[in-house]
Parts: sequence; C-alpha cells; structure tokens
Amino acid sequence: MSLNPNAVPWKGAERGIDHGLDVGMSQHTDPCYHGMGMYYQSPAMHQMQGAMSHPMAHHGYGQAHHTSSLYSHATSMPFIPSRMRSPGFGSGTMNMTSSHPIPSYRKPNPLVVVVVLGYRRVGKTSVAQRIANKNNYKYISLRPSDGFESSSPEAFVAPLVELLSQKRDFEGIVIDDIVSCNKFEPYYVSSVLQKHKLKFNVAVVLNSELDAKKERGVDYEDVLQRQLHPESYEFCASYLFGETVVVVDCREKSLEDTIEDVLRQLGEVGMTSDTSLQLKEVELIPNCPLVSDPALATEVVRTQNERLSLSPSARFPFSEPNYLLEYPIFARQAFALQSYMVTPWIAGDKVTLIGYRDAVYVYLPMYKILFHFVDCPPLLVQVCTDMKDSSGLGFVFEATVAANKLYITELLLLGSSKGWEMLVNERVDLMKSTLAKLKSDVVQLVPWYPINDVEACGKECEDASGVLFINPDGVLIGEYDSRNYLYPLHRKRAVTLRVWNGKFVGGVWLFDAFCEESGQEKVIAATPVQVSDDDVNTHCINDGNILECVRVDPRGGKGKGQGNGGYFLFQRRCQWSVRPTTVYRQEIFLNDPKWPPIRVAQACASLKYLPAERPATSESHSG
Repeated sequence: MSLNPNAVPWKGAERGIDHGLDVGMSQHTDPCYHGMGMYYQSPAMHQMQGAMSHPMAHHGYGQAHHTSSLYSHATSMPFIPSRMRSPGFGSGTMNMTSSHPIPSYRKPNPLVVVVVLGYRRVGKTSVAQRIANKNNYKYISLRPSDGFESSSPEAFVAPLVELLSQKRDFEGIVIDDIVSCNKFEPYYVSSVLQKHKLKFNVAVVLNSELDAKKERGVDYEDVLQRQLHPESYEFCASYLFGETVVVVDCREKSLEDTIEDVLRQLGEVGMTSDTSLQLKEVELIPNCPLVSDPALATEVVRTQNERLSLSPSARFPFSEPNYLLEYPIFARQAFALQSYMVTPWIAGDKVTLIGYRDAVYVYLPMYKILFHFVDCPPLLVQVCTDMKDSSGLGFVFEATVAANKLYITELLLLGSSKGWEMLVNERVDLMKSTLAKLKSDVVQLVPWYPINDVEACGKECEDASGVLFINPDGVLIGEYDSRNYLYPLHRKRAVTLRVWNGKFVGGVWLFDAFCEESGQEKVIAATPVQVSDDDVNTHCINDGNILECVRVDPRGGKGKGQGNGGYFLFQRRCQWSVRPTTVYRQEIFLNDPKWPPIRVAQACASLKYLPAERPATSESHSG
C-alpha cells in the first residue's frame, strides 16, 4: 500500500502483495483475501460419511455442512483531490494532534492450526508433513518420547509451547499425534493455543479398516494398543465439532493417493484462521469439568504424589483389596479379624478427592486426568483452607464415583495427619469428626462398622455392591493390600469386559469378550458380548471399549455360559475405565457364592470387636 496521500485511488490489488484480511485493499476475485471460506459448489464432496463400514460399528463423524461464503462487496476509498498533506509532513516532526489519520501497518495474520487425526499406520505423519511443506506451515509431533506412563500434561504440550515461543517465520502449524495416550489430550493443546489467541481451525481425519492396520504392523496383542484404537476415533466422532473437518477414507488407497485426496479436499475447504473447531465439554459429574490447563493439572497431581510419597511406578494413589473373603481365609484369620472394620464397597470409578489451594479437585488415575469440583460442598473448601500446608495441599481422600455421586471411602492425607501412619479406627474417627456437618446430595462419607456388624453394613447402604474388610494398620499407598478383603453381595451380577472384533450378525452386534488374567487380557471362549445396533450408535461403542455386562444363559442354568449358548448382554458403557474385570473376579461376581451372605454375617457376628491400639512405649530405667 502506498503511503502517498495523493496517490492514485485503489482500482485493484497491487501485484505481488498479499493484503491478508484487508477487505478494501484487494480485488474481489479471490475470497480467501477477505478471510472468508470458499464457496463450495459441491458440499457433498466434503461431507463426512454418515456411517462407517464394519467393524467401526456404524460410527461416522457427523456430516460437515459447509455453508457458503458471506462475501459482500466493500466500497473502495474515493480519491479526494483537495485533500492536503498534514502540516508536519516532511518537516522532520509529526504533529500528533493532526486530524489526519496516521497510516497503520498490517499486523501478521493469526496462525492457521491444522490437526491430523487417525490411528496408527494410516499415514498421519506423511499427510501432516506434506500439508506443512505445501503451505509454509510448521510440522510438530506430540508423541511422548519418554513413554505413556511417565508423561504429564505439561510434558505432553512442551513441544508446542516451545514452538509458539519462537520467532514466527511460518504461517501455520500442523499438529500430529494429538491423541497419543488418550482422547482428552487435545484439551491440553487447545488450552495452550487459547493462551496464544489461537484455536483449532481445520482437522483431517484418516479413516481405515482395523484389518488394514494389522497388515501394516499394528500389534493389537498389546493391551495399550487395544485401548488407544477406539480413543482416536471416539475423539473425532464425539468430541470434535465444526464444519472444517475433512474425513478421508484410506481403504484400498496408496499413501500417495491418500495425500492427494487430502490436499484436494483442503483446497476446496480452504484453510484460514477465521474458521473454528469446538471441543465437547467434558465433566466427570455435573459441574465438575476437566482441567484443561496442562500446567495446573500437572502441578496438582505432582503435589499429591510427592506428599503421599507415591512411587513413580504406582498405577493409583490409594490401596486396593487383593483377595476375596472366603471361608478358609476367615477360619485362618479369625483372631486378626477381630480388629478389622467394614465399610460398603461401591462399584464405580476410583478417584482421589484433593483439596489444593482453596479449591477441590478430583483425580481419575485410570486416565491420569484431573477435574475441578466447582460445585463442591462449602465444607470441603473450608477444610482445605484450614488444613493446607506449605505445599498448598489440604487433604486427599479416596473416593468412588457412581451415578453422578462421590462416595468418600478412605483418608489418605488430612493436614498433618497421614493415613499410612494411622490405625483404621483413628482414620475413621478423624473423618467422622471433620466431615460431621457434611450435608450434600453429591458427596457422601460412607459409613464404617466394626466387623461384627457386617449385616448392618450390607443392609443400610443400598448402593453397596459388596463389603470391604479393612485391616487395622495404616493405608498401603499405591499398592494392593493383601490383608484387605472384599465380599460381593451379588445384588448386580455384572462384570466389565473389553470388546473386540465386532461383527453385525442377525440385526445385533457380536463382540469377542476379553477379561484380565495375570496382567494379560484373555478372550472368553464361546461367550460373545451382544449389543443392539441402537446402543452401538448411542454410546459410540467400538472395538477396544470397556463395557459393563451381565451374563445370560438361555437354558436358565447357573453354568459359566461357555459352550452352552450363553452370552454377555450390554448394560452400560464404562466411560472412565481402561481395564476389564479379572478372570477370578468374574467367576466370583457372576456365580452363586460358595459361602452364602447369611453365613458370613453369622460368622462375623460371633467375633468380639477389639479396636486396634498402638503398642505402649516401654521406658527403660537405669539401675
């Protein structure tokens, strides 16, 4: 643009100059100069498929309806012959009070952010790099270099943070491996982009068959790969919304053909910073949203783990029962059991409730994600404020999430009181006194009983799926405690299974069922999981998901359902689970108990409860 105020008026765009979003400074032959999307003569060319072919279980990504451009002709500035130069023009100083406007210089356009999505071995990296090379964009991969187990949200987005801190000599970013460990990682990326006033503008989704990826070397014997397979597709199908999502079918295509198809569709859609993609809001329970700030999420979880002295290899920050209570165990341990306490076992998702710097968070270790408990009871905030130490941590409670409710089940840390240094009755007394005034429909402290009140424990808590027997010593942080026992009440004979290799047969979906055995996942022979087509579409069920199921035996028998026409029937999608039930627990939860509940209650009632006491310290006296 000329700075001469008496220059010839604008008739069209100057050659060789990109005027970006300056509507009045360019011709109207190319809408992309005006920050508008292209007008699509054939929207169907860019629409997402309404349904995926098997075995994707009819899941498309929703149709991408591209609306036409809202382009309107802007009037050019007229030339005014009588317009004079400002008094200070050419005199070495400028009169800053002049009524004539000072010419402004065009600011750099915002970066265009493109994400390439799809599971492994479908050509994501090649496609992303070609897009970057063609458009003067920077390619970046977010695949963790130090492995899934040790990666934190802050470490995951570190490459992007570093790139955005550099001097900008590029016009956009192409992000690869944005779903490397789970479907919630893109939320951390979105948070970083927002801090730099950027957003997701365009997404490319590469769709391929499960069998095709096997041929390309994907090892689905690895449990992690079975888990990640549906995560990438579910993010595209259920969590990402917007018109500029390009879905490219990779079936029976060479890599070069796939790349050409992607580039063609992107050319038709148009890649500008004016478009926007939205992410679905994620909540653990109502008013408990995902913490998308990677720095905050990392800080809270790291502080918890440091204060609990949690081992880096620990998979959860609480203790878990290691055995089911059976009569032989009771007979051998009857004397020690006299100091045990019992509490209801709620079937749900195990979490920790964290009070940190005057706020309350919920940590889900299965996914290693954090939620901000916005609508928590005021009492919990007050306890956090009163009890927090120099690290900012006020408390850590073990809890279970079920039916949009939080059940506080154990004390791990409360101010200076450490659960691993306290006897069980000391922990229970402290929880009861601290949370005595807790009145909430969302958060509840589960009741505790001496071991001889097992019958009351089962009857008074209708939500209980079993009874936990807790040993008198301190909490074993981050480990399975072999001295804690579980007795199932068989109120709901359901198990969680991983489904795989889905096929549409006779109007329903049939999946192979997998359970866990010795750390590995094993297929349950001749007992498929049956899911209706409506449930598959409603709950976005795919190969690799974890489902809660009940076993159905058409003959009405009590057998194991293997080889007798039995099958598992879908009950609900386990949204926050990544592992199936163990083989041992499956047998216990589905079959009739060998030791009936009435006998268990009678045996425990015969014990005399002896509260645990700390051993007296003997004082030595000199002769």
